[in-house]
Amino acid sequence: MNPEPSTETTQDDSQADIRKVQNFWNNNVLFSGESMHEPGSKQWFEEHEATIHTDCLPGGVDPIYTLGLDVASRILDVGCGPGFWVRYFLRSGYANVSACDLTPTAVDMTRKSLDLFGLATQGEITQGNAEDLPFADASFDHVNCQGVIHHTPNTLKCIEEFSRVVKPGGTVCFSVYYKNFLLRNKALLTLATGMMKKFVYLKGRGREQMLTNDPEELVRRYDGQDNPIGKAYTYKELEGMVAPWFTVEKRARQFFPARAFPMAVPRPLHRYLDRKHGLLIVLFLRKKP
Repeated sequence: MNPEPSTETTQDDSQADIRKVQNFWNNNVLFSGESMHEPGSKQWFEEHEATIHTDCLPGGVDPIYTLGLDVASRILDVGCGPGFWVRYFLRSGYANVSACDLTPTAVDMTRKSLDLFGLATQGEITQGNAEDLPFADASFDHVNCQGVIHHTPNTLKCIEEFSRVVKPGGTVCFSVYYKNFLLRNKALLTLATGMMKKFVYLKGRGREQMLTNDPEELVRRYDGQDNPIGKAYTYKELEGMVAPWFTVEKRARQFFPARAFPMAVPRPLHRYLDRKHGLLIVLFLRKKP
């Protein structure tokens, strides 16, 4: 099947926007402003990992992220950021893990983290754009991409690239922000943000003022006041986007950052919110023949 090219942006607009995205994330690495430790230090990486495990994924890392993989699988992590998923796969016994990120800062941090924690991969850690991956066709058994392609101008082009670099019958697991009932209902969103605006926030990147009753602005501001692009999708929208290349084998919800609230969220409730009301849709896909 040969779908029509995406028209999310014109080519010129896309190039301008991708430079803005690159500049923002190069200067505002994930987790920046949330730790007292020096970014790139071992303590900083350890705190970031602990925050993901205890706050963002309190129910544990869902099996959807490694469904059907074996230790010989060639894995590509797209948008590696500070390297959390690269280290997760290596520690889980997968030796051949490659990764790429749009920003040189993230690539350097991922490489540094592997050195700091005594980890090594048979794969390549390199700079690359998810819309135009720097890898040959059918190079990987599995592509992992968590919370990345909702920040790029042409999300559909990223999905097409995943299909290009994964082998026939190979798999992809990616996540994007979920367009939940609040984001689909401005009246409810206005009520909710009005009630929470004074005490719900995240530190760093200007997110203290992230709450707004504009759905698109709220999604964009969640990752930083100056974040150029942030999108959210419904299940129906996402499954329509992947349909030309993939079948959906499993879907999940994860990522509920309870640290945004001023009071402690009880652990059982936090786990429930993570699995039922997480901010991310996670899809596990298999490439069609």
